Parts: sequence; C-alpha cells; structure tokens
Amino acid sequence: MPTARDVAKLAGTSNAVVSYVFNNGPRAVSADARERVLRAAKELDYKPNALARALSAGKTRSIGLIVPDIANPFFAELARALEVAAANRDHLLLIGDSATVQNQEHRLIESFIERQVDSLILVSLLDEPNLNPAHAANLPVVALHPLSSGQHASSLTIDYEQAAYVATRHLVDEGYDSIGLLNAPVDSVGTRQHSSGFARAVAGTPVAVSRRASPISRAGAAEVTMEWLQAQDAPRAIYATTDEQAHGVLFAAYSLGLDVPNQLAVISVDGTEASAYSVPPLSTIRQPTQSIAERAVDLLVDGDPEKPLVKEIFDFELIVRQSSRA
Repeated sequence: MPTARDVAKLAGTSNAVVSYVFNNGPRAVSADARERVLRAAKELDYKPNALARALSAGKTRSIGLIVPDIANPFFAELARALEVAAANRDHLLLIGDSATVQNQEHRLIESFIERQVDSLILVSLLDEPNLNPAHAANLPVVALHPLSSGQHASSLTIDYEQAAYVATRHLVDEGYDSIGLLNAPVDSVGTRQHSSGFARAVAGTPVAVSRRASPISRAGAAEVTMEWLQAQDAPRAIYATTDEQAHGVLFAAYSLGLDVPNQLAVISVDGTEASAYSVPPLSTIRQPTQSIAERAVDLLVDGDPEKPLVKEIFDFELIVRQSSRA
C-alpha cells in the first residue's frame, strides 16, 4: 500500500507538502506542487489515512449513537436515517445498543468517549439519563426524546403528551366505551407524557379507563395484554405507547381469538414501516424520523458550543388504519 512518503518521492516534494495538500493546510502550497502531489497520488492509487487526517484536525468525524434496542424496527429505521445523514456530512455513525440495560447505556457513553467520537446522539432508557460523563468530556449530546430543563443537552422530539392525546381522542371519537393505556415501565422515557395526554383525552367523557405497563417489546406487551384482556377491566380499545407494544397487543388478541378491530381496537406511536403491514394494518402516530435525523446530525456537525442548547418539537402525523376503525 503506497504511503505519503511514496507520493512525496514521486512528486519531488517533502512529506509535509503532501500532508498540506490532503489536509488543506495549515500552510499554503503552490499550484504546481499541488498538481504534482495529486498526479502522483492518482498514479500510485494513494488513499490518505482518514483517522490520521481527522486526528490532526482534532476531530474524528464520527458520531456515537446509543439506542435501547437495535432490533426494535423504530430504532433500526432511526439508525439508518442517522447513518445516511451522517454520511452526507462526511461523518461515520457508530452504533451502540444498550439492550434495555441501564448500566450498559452508561458503559456505552464512556466507551464512545474513550474512542474519541466528536459527539453523541442518545435515545435513553431513562426519563432522566445520567449525562455527567459526557459533560465532563465536553462531548456534545443531542437526545431524541424529551429532557427536563435541568439536563444540559439539546433535544429533538415530538410532543409525546399531545401525541397520546390525539391517539386516545381518536379512540374516544370512534365511540369505544372503554379504553386502556399500555405504557412503558414507570421510569422510561415519555411515560409521564403519555399518561398525561391519555388522561386529558378521556377527561370529562363516560369512557371507562384502565392502565397497564409492559416492557418495550412484543413478547412483553403480549404477556401483559393476554392477562389484561381476560381481566374484569379488559378494555374495548388500547392505546399502546410504541408500535412494538402494539404488535404484542395484536398477537395477544389473535391468541385469544379476538377480532381486531371488531372486538378490540388498537392504536400506537412511532409509525414504523412495519405498522402498515401488520394484520390488520396498525393505526399509529408517525414520527418524522428522517427530519429528526438530519437535524440532529446538522446540529452536531455545525454546532457551536457558545450557542444556546436547542429544544425542538417536531410535528407528527396521525395515520388511521383498520386496527382502530369502529
């Protein structure tokens, strides 16, 4: 494999001049010397070491992403959108899966710091994630979920409370007389907002209400819903806070011989591609994944540490399909 030294020898220049050409400085290079270096590099098929170039500039041109479960279709779609957005800005996206384990999330933050990523995109397990290691390392963080005002990081998210309100209100308007909320575990991201939006939607209505919580997985949601649908407070319709949980609800209904939507209506949040191909197709709140991904990368690549943190709320879209129609 040819080296910078080989290019310098063929071009009749020094190693430093080769470095200046491929790093655009720090010193100027004459047009003649630049042309000879580029011609020699092409002849030798020389590829400069990307890591060395990045480190010489004090940047690795890499972004760390931490998600709770990369097998979850929503996080897989999000990671793909972020990877494309990062590549469009000549950055590499490194993905860490916390596997729904709090300590693993903390270890991944420390691991990305050790590997000198330039910045971090976080989808935390917790409503109040521990960002102290990132702050201590002066690592910029963008969270893709709500953060409290005490958290020193930017956040890009939809309004989970309003999403819960819109989804639940859809069920109320369809005329279902009992509606259940299938939320995430108590300390998970968005649980308070989903609960608040649900409560606001059913307030002042004659609708009977019940609540359950399950892990953010199809299996976990199916297990909880199976018991729920056989209990005295079994609902006629369920608002699940994620598509993954909703797929578990659909499986539970199928296992119990319940027809969706004629015996159980279902709606959820995320708007993954898979939601359109469930049986029956799933009503959902669609998040603008692509727009959020592009904005997150632009914030981190172009970010100025002297500027205020960004707290942005994105619009969402209610997609009504067969699973919730009365």
